[in-house]
Amino acid sequence: MSKLVPKPSLLHLSVEEENLAAIPFAVLERRVGKRVGKLQIEGTKLLPDGTEVLVSWQVQGNTELGLPTEQDLDIFVALGALTFQNNFAKTITFTGREIAKILGIQSVHGKFYQRLKIAMDRFIPLRFRGIAATDRHEEVKWLNVFQEASFTLDRESGRCVGSVTWTDKVIQSMNSGFFRVLDAGRYMELDGITGKHLYRFLAVAFEKTDMMVIDARKLAIEHLGIINPPKYLSRLMQTLEPAFDQLIGIEVLGSYHIVEAERWEIALRRHRNYVPERKMLLSPDPADTRELNQVYCIKRLEKASFPEKLAQRYAEGAQTKAEFYQLERAARLLEALLESGVVIHVALSLIRNALDAGVATSEGLRALDICAIALDTCRQKKAAGQNMKNPAGLLIKLIKDPEALLGEESIDSARKAFRQQEQTIFAQQELAEQRALVMEYEQYRDETARLLFDELTENTRANLRKEKTELFRQQTRYEKLDAKARAQEIDDLICHDLARREVPPFEKWYIRRRAQQAVLPFGVPRNIAN
Repeated sequence: MSKLVPKPSLLHLSVEEENLAAIPFAVLERRVGKRVGKLQIEGTKLLPDGTEVLVSWQVQGNTELGLPTEQDLDIFVALGALTFQNNFAKTITFTGREIAKILGIQSVHGKFYQRLKIAMDRFIPLRFRGIAATDRHEEVKWLNVFQEASFTLDRESGRCVGSVTWTDKVIQSMNSGFFRVLDAGRYMELDGITGKHLYRFLAVAFEKTDMMVIDARKLAIEHLGIINPPKYLSRLMQTLEPAFDQLIGIEVLGSYHIVEAERWEIALRRHRNYVPERKMLLSPDPADTRELNQVYCIKRLEKASFPEKLAQRYAEGAQTKAEFYQLERAARLLEALLESGVVIHVALSLIRNALDAGVATSEGLRALDICAIALDTCRQKKAAGQNMKNPAGLLIKLIKDPEALLGEESIDSARKAFRQQEQTIFAQQELAEQRALVMEYEQYRDETARLLFDELTENTRANLRKEKTELFRQQTRYEKLDAKARAQEIDDLICHDLARREVPPFEKWYIRRRAQQAVLPFGVPRNIAN
């Protein structure tokens, strides 16, 4: 019986910072014959303006434990999946069961927790740098992948909880659109580090072409982590062919051929059924988006104190963006009730009554609205300086008998305002027109360039201003402007150059924006009330 190919899904997407993804930093001891603490390979580095330069990648790991292994790289991909699901948050919290589910592991036990701990110990000191031919080694700074990580096991509850914090530069790079995408579901189906590195490489290569011809030695050294490839092509193919066959099995690779043995050239063709993950992200299936929203809502409800099974039942019952929005809103209302002093079983009961009635029904929606109105009323009283000895008691009274205490007209007015706010939020999702996107990008581009300009040293700004002034003097309009206008235009010219060189291009910005929409299309601006 043929093996079923994993169904592509946005839920399984894992992200990696682009330059970091170019480094096959996981090394197996059986391949190199010893524990490796550092690695150097030749490759390319992507600059902000989109150009690539040849660099020498240097990677260092734990001096005692060595670089991450194949199993550690699986956990790294799982962390990338959680990063995507959490909208590229800098700090990602996880449970052992969450990691195990992504890895396809059914039973979680002590050995698995030990594996997680060792992986974290290897990841924390992991750092890298890319040195171009024109760079001096002592001037190129090392960049850590993670800023910090924690891992604890509560022996009473039996739950494993951990967190990792990406370093600022890595998360900023991903937030600017410099990230690669792969399907963690497909990835976990692969057996062996060669196949997994090959998939990470082809997931990007097949975005641009359906056929590529490459030197097998270059493929092995730069992209597959084979530090010392064999001297003969036939011997190298013995290592590569099982990986090629696996990629054919998961419908990523269509075929492979030796084009010219003397030049070690091999041809790789994309499978006809394979849609690169980046393209899948840009044109998401509504069903996949729904699956992601369900995962987000489960986590959001659990964080607000809902029991795990109950949170799962409510989230899996939601289908539309309006229902997902109301579930996320219910979690925020529950947190607000608890912060106001309402005891947990009472607060849970109030929100559960609304969710049990159904967030798509008028009864359930009204119940959530009443909770929001009661909380807003208490906030207004507090802001007005009124002394409330028992805010929790007042909240319960307002929720139990709102008509008597607030009046039906006031309630109807507030509910209409809620619906208008929701429509505003939903309308923001529909801004897919090219003109709106370009305007939004240009605003981002200008703001980013201004920030970069402000971060320049005084000497650098002075030199750039002097250079632009000399060019500006050649224009007839120079004499027509006053000193203030001249200075402003010169700074604008400098910012324009910075934007062209340093700000991510539209495509990078758009893929990051699209990722945010896919993960959290019902996200609420902070200035909108409950």
